[in-house]
Amino acid sequence: MFSLQRSQKCVAGIRGAAIAGLAGLAVLAAGGCGGSSSTPPPAAAGSSPASGSSPASESSPATAAASAAAADSATAADPATLTGSTLNTLLLPASMLPAGFKLDTQGARNTGASVAPDSSSPVPASTVCGLLTGTSWILAAGLDSATFAQNDYLDAGHTQEVAQEIDTFTGTDATKVMSGLWKAFGRCQDFTQKYNGMTARTTLVRSRPTSAAYAAIEAVQTSPTFTGGTTLVAIRTGNAIVTVLYSAASHDKGGAAVTLAEEIAQRVQHVQEQT
Repeated sequence: MFSLQRSQKCVAGIRGAAIAGLAGLAVLAAGGCGGSSSTPPPAAAGSSPASGSSPASESSPATAAASAAAADSATAADPATLTGSTLNTLLLPASMLPAGFKLDTQGARNTGASVAPDSSSPVPASTVCGLLTGTSWILAAGLDSATFAQNDYLDAGHTQEVAQEIDTFTGTDATKVMSGLWKAFGRCQDFTQKYNGMTARTTLVRSRPTSAAYAAIEAVQTSPTFTGGTTLVAIRTGNAIVTVLYSAASHDKGGAAVTLAEEIAQRVQHVQEQT
């Protein structure tokens, strides 16, 4: 059984940098990004990329992933569980993102050929909202996946970020995770987050996008402390969940996250149908 730490980057620093002249981003451990609906959490410790993680693919198409998925079936515990190597090829390349984004290699992780049982990973109530302000925000559901792949992209000025992740689960756990995320959104409709000495009162509005072709949930975070906003979208297709975070300093608040998540879900579904 493997243990690979996800990249959990606090995105408050992106929009904060746009208004406060701050440089860089805080790369955090999986414990969260310092947001709370009750008492403020302690400052998060920095982390470095986990050893053994595979680099992200910039341009592998879904057709190539179908071939890789065939090989997965020989090693995966469940033939329907796509490995991290295959999931990595299904993440969107820079060419499919808005212009000007570049891969942040420190945020790239995947579980390779390993497949582990889903595992319960309870999240203390005081840290749930903090997890929703980081790149691997699916952790807020309290259930760790069998396999995953993730990466994130930054614009040249580090004022916008797109983080994408695909997780696969066994049994009915994917449905449970969607329910857990929806509950987390509801719990964090009004919370505070800390960044570089600032305390930001944050509002989260959750919804179920009617335009999505899949089972989808969405949350839009805004704060008067930071410009723009952050949109979170989760889509389930079979036993896989696609999550996208789009943090933008512009007035659209990262609204393109729904479209990006749908594009990834289509790629995942295509490979699922071939296995």
